Amino acid sequence: MEAVSDQDTSICTHCDRAIPAANIDLHYAHCSRKLEKCKVCGDMVPRKNAEDHYLSTHAPVSCSLCSETMERDILDIHKGENCPQRIVTCQFCEFPLPAIDLAEHQEVCGNRTELCHLCNKYVRLRERFSHEARCNGIQDSSVGTSRNVREAEREQVLEEAAAATE
Repeated sequence: MEAVSDQDTSICTHCDRAIPAANIDLHYAHCSRKLEKCKVCGDMVPRKNAEDHYLSTHAPVSCSLCSETMERDILDIHKGENCPQRIVTCQFCEFPLPAIDLAEHQEVCGNRTELCHLCNKYVRLRERFSHEARCNGIQDSSVGTSRNVREAEREQVLEEAAAATE
């Protein structure tokens, strides 16, 4: 038997598929009675399952963390990256808290100080890594206050801003 590859086809006006011309009438009768085109994605779904298809695929859903309503396909991204109530960790103390509270927490937490064991100075946690990178380990018996550190930071920022405008 030889397969006919150049068989005449017709386009079904209900589902827009190419159907062998000899079968188009029977196909159309069945297709229009049993299938429905989804108004959102255009897929042909059984007419009896059209509402279930919409609810399970396209209906807006609420985030279980913040109750914001969104399309189902972006819910996972929202929960993982954008939700203000997702749990994140403080970079200074590793305390888990909602993302919306992170900036305020880290502002306070980063201002806490710890003693540098190399130079015996108290260093803010937010400055710890840059301090460790440039710390030469010289012991200083006169431990400075954080006010002195803050004033030095201001002077450094002003110098860098002046250099940038030149």
